[in-house]
Formats: sequence, structure tokens, C-alpha cells
Amino acid sequence: MAAGWITVLQMVPWGEVIKNAPKVADGAVKLWNSVSKKKVYDENGSEVTDVLVATDIAAVEQLEHRLYAAEQTISDLQAQVVQSAEVIKELASQNTQLVAQIESNRKAVTVLGVALALAILAGSVQAVILFSA
Repeated sequence: MAAGWITVLQMVPWGEVIKNAPKVADGAVKLWNSVSKKKVYDENGSEVTDVLVATDIAAVEQLEHRLYAAEQTISDLQAQVVQSAEVIKELASQNTQLVAQIESNRKAVTVLGVALALAILAGSVQAVILFSA
């Protein structure tokens, strides 16, 4: 199971991910800023004006009901867009932190690999010196 994840992680172009992480974070912030400034309609803020002159009261009431339902749907959709933008912003922030941590881990593994190679080399030299004497 772990080998599968290692294979998947090796296939990820980490250089590109690291290079594009700031762009993703900036895009999420811009999206959040543009969506959060939009006005969310509510029942108290919107008024229905009678523009139509109709003789059929039932038709006008039906149109008012449909208008109210449409306003509610729009309000719900706007709230969902704001929530989605907030989630995207948070995910982009977490992605940036994750990429930074992965880069830090990559550097640490490289340093440890070099140290291990030097330790193996020193051990081999010691073994050759010990057995040749």
C-alpha cells in the first residue's frame, strides 16, 4: 500500500507545484476578495414594486410568489458562492503551507542522504585500513 503512494508522489512534478503555489494562493485570495464584497440579498433589503397593471389579481400574486422564490434562490446561491470561495481560500493557504513543508522535508532528506553516503564511505575506508594492516 505504501509503495503505491510513493509511486504516486514520485510522479508529481514537485518543481512545478512549488513554483505555482504562490499563484494558486494569490488567485484564491483574489477570488475571496471579489466574492466577499458582493451584496447578499435578503428579504428585508428587497422590495417588490408593482410595475404591472393587471386586471387579474391571481396572476400578479403568482408572479410575486415566483419572484420571491427566485430571490430566495439567488440569495441561497450567493451564500453558497461566498462559502465556496472561503473554502477555496483556506485550501489554497493549506496548499501553500504543505508545499513549503514538502520542500523543507526534501532538503532535509537530501542532507541526510549526503551524510549517510559520507558515513558509508568513511566506514568503508576504515574497513579497508583495518583489514589491510
